Amino acid sequence: MLRYEDLDKISDGRLYQIDDKVKAGTDGCAGCSKCCESDMGNTIVLTPYDIFSMTCGSGKTFDELLTNFYIELSMVDGLVLPNLKMDKGCQFLKDGRCSIHSFRPGICRLFPLGRIYNEKGFDYILQTGECPVKDKSEVTVREWLGIDDITRNDAFINKWHRFLIFERKKVSLIREMAEHEAKRILDISESDLETYAGIIKETDALEQIKEAGHEGDYISAYRKDKAERIRQQAETDVKEVMKTVLRMMYMEGYDFESDFYAQFDERLKKCFGVIRKYN
Repeated sequence: MLRYEDLDKISDGRLYQIDDKVKAGTDGCAGCSKCCESDMGNTIVLTPYDIFSMTCGSGKTFDELLTNFYIELSMVDGLVLPNLKMDKGCQFLKDGRCSIHSFRPGICRLFPLGRIYNEKGFDYILQTGECPVKDKSEVTVREWLGIDDITRNDAFINKWHRFLIFERKKVSLIREMAEHEAKRILDISESDLETYAGIIKETDALEQIKEAGHEGDYISAYRKDKAERIRQQAETDVKEVMKTVLRMMYMEGYDFESDFYAQFDERLKKCFGVIRKYN
């Protein structure tokens, strides 16, 4: 989830790299599970790697995680994405401890760290005022995350971040182009509109509107009808883009016996190809 607060207000003001030491160590959280018990809304947004790890660790498919209310789909920064369902705390919390700790999502691993993206990738930040544990010890960011092959994971995070930017731009472009076309239809002359209807083979649509009781002003009625259909088609296309991303990048199970990153790269390439076709 994107956040736009002043960094000086939410962090210690420093930017950290993977081998920098940061005061984030909580000594196993000392029995504290406050962050897992809190209603955090839809802020724990899940990546494809998170779903791969969680399905591997829990033995549940994406559909099972969804239907058993471990995760949910939410509108996040203009896109439909999965997130941990946290309205009553995390469902993976059992007896005050995480039941999938070795397979926990990336945001959970980060906390109380965060990421700030830039042209080259991202830096880490230490969020202050978020974790109640006092007197945290110094650990390297690498140690705190505990992710195997962190170099490939960082590359994956950057690819996924850029892809979501592309998806948002695609969704915005579909709507902008549809609105431009709808306004053009509302503004062009009657003769040009009749010619347009002929070119796109909608002369019959004009006649149907005329026969439906709009004979005196059927051109105006057709304008409004066509503009609305253009907008509706755009929303249908937007939904198809989002459904495609969910299906290809999340819902279709990954092979646990094969390398995740190679599978991700292949799916990402195919997903790019599919959603590029939508105008």
